[in-house]
Amino acid sequence: MLGSFRPKLKEFTELIATPFARLGVAPNFFSFSGAVLAIVAAYFIYMQDFPSAFIFSLLAVCVDLFDGEVARIQKKDSLWGNYFETIIDKLVETILFIGAAFVFPIAAIFALGLAMLASYAKPRVALVIITDNRDWPGLGEHSDRMLLFVFGLFGQIFFAGAEFISPFELSLYLVALISAVGFVQRALYAKKLISEAQANGSVLPYLKK
Repeated sequence: MLGSFRPKLKEFTELIATPFARLGVAPNFFSFSGAVLAIVAAYFIYMQDFPSAFIFSLLAVCVDLFDGEVARIQKKDSLWGNYFETIIDKLVETILFIGAAFVFPIAAIFALGLAMLASYAKPRVALVIITDNRDWPGLGEHSDRMLLFVFGLFGQIFFAGAEFISPFELSLYLVALISAVGFVQRALYAKKLISEAQANGSVLPYLKK
């Protein structure tokens, strides 16, 4: 859902990415730095140093906004780079949820498990039909999940002693909820696409009878 706003941020992302591009930072190295920042953030979550965890989580998540722009400015954008960037996004997300599991294990398990289901529902259909990212339901995508995660950490800085449920724990359950909804949306949409492909004979050749 939030990913649809990315084109509107182009001027901002280009402004931030340009210094890194001019310094010659390799796009894939820049992408991988997100995973390093996520490991640091996970450590601070484990230590329950939430101000530091918020800063490093925010930096780790923001790398995803700028790595593609770094590649474009350097004229090094490629299909492999696009794939690598996406894999690093999932690695960052997994690392952050693992860090959260040391503090709120049940909430983190729900968030991680359902997030992975939501992420898998879309690419799996590509083993049945030729498809792309257009028109897929957007609730619970990577950017939505990470925004909730970071906001939860921010709230935890100020309301760590909440009696009923902490902001960070609540954000993890919200991640789980929107991921569950997104998973169902994607599965139903995949069913629709597969039915259409079967009707017009456009399923992948190895599945044709």
